[in-house]
Amino acid sequence: MTPQTMMITGVAVSVAIQLILRYTKRPSYEGLILFLILIFLSAAGWVVGFAIGGWKGMGYSALAMMVMIASMAGLVTSFIWSLLVKE
Repeated sequence: MTPQTMMITGVAVSVAIQLILRYTKRPSYEGLILFLILIFLSAAGWVVGFAIGGWKGMGYSALAMMVMIASMAGLVTSFIWSLLVKE
């Protein structure tokens, strides 16, 4: 998967989460918290991939980097959504 595909995936997931949060009357900051947690987990996975080393570690690091890209795109989209759409 390319970084562009992961960014589009992050934006789509973010919009879906924000719509679900809006229709269930939950606060919109929960989407922001979810993406922040995913960013920290993917950063930890990236470090673990380096610790493993070799081809297997490179695979883990690449997967963690793609999840981080999607999470950052989702975080930015959720933040913009929270600013534009007031509850």
